[in-house]
Amino acid sequence: MSKTTNKMSKARRSPPLLWGAVAVFAFAALAAASVFLSAGPGERSSGTGAVERPVVGGDLHSMAVDPKDPDRVMVGGHEGAAISEDGGKTWQQVSDLEGADPMGWTIDPTDPKKMYAGGHPGFYRSEDGGETWSQDNSGLPGTDVHGLGMDPQNPDTLYASIMGAGLYRSTEAGGSWEPVNAEVGVTGPILVDPRDSETLYVAGTEGGFFRSEDNGKGWSELGSIPGGMTKWVSQSLEDPDTIYAANGGVAKSTDGGESWQPMDAGLPEGVSTVAVASSDRRVVYAGVLDGTEARVYRSEDAGESWEARNG
Repeated sequence: MSKTTNKMSKARRSPPLLWGAVAVFAFAALAAASVFLSAGPGERSSGTGAVERPVVGGDLHSMAVDPKDPDRVMVGGHEGAAISEDGGKTWQQVSDLEGADPMGWTIDPTDPKKMYAGGHPGFYRSEDGGETWSQDNSGLPGTDVHGLGMDPQNPDTLYASIMGAGLYRSTEAGGSWEPVNAEVGVTGPILVDPRDSETLYVAGTEGGFFRSEDNGKGWSELGSIPGGMTKWVSQSLEDPDTIYAANGGVAKSTDGGESWQPMDAGLPEGVSTVAVASSDRRVVYAGVLDGTEARVYRSEDAGESWEARNG
């Protein structure tokens, strides 16, 4: 059997692990609605001014750092999204993404004003650094975008995981889409290696970490992430072999996902998002859901120690 056939055979076995996350997040979405509707008036802190704790709803799904500014960080969840300009101390709610549930969030490393988000209502784009957003579902086979990724070498090349349709690719910044693999589904980031545009990474259920070397057509499993399901992963653009995973805590790989070690000393349980700054690989953020709000922690030594940023 050829090397290519072996890859495709692995791909056919791997997708059930990836698609398994869908059921978990569908249940989480229902739970989120229940939490949000039952909250009292004082429990929602959104508004026009800056807040200490951003409102994301019953789930904290996504986190990203501005590629050129390590103090500018974004979070998103079932009911909302927010941006911090001071390293996670204070936050501004993003009104255009209220209820959008950004489960994927990616930023152009050459022009951080260009951002993209994917959620249950579909695909969103921003041209002003996330202050305003517009929805664009043209060319998508569905509006339930569970995963999103960008090629750092070619920022107009995006990947999207569509519920029930599989993995899709755009070379026009979301202007049009083409199918890649109908059997692959993922929730969260789709990492594209900054050294090789054909190499992709995703986290699956039960701690599985997968790599494709042919733009997402075939997949093989790498080292298992300890702790079970991983909701969010982040790759350093300065050192692409360094990858962080949110698995209830934080795990770190320095060999491209082959092996992992815990980096959560000083963090509470329940970490669901993690993001490393592209412009400074020592700066890493982690997020924990607290009711309907996000608590954010920051490390300035590549995960060796952590500081609470917003209480």
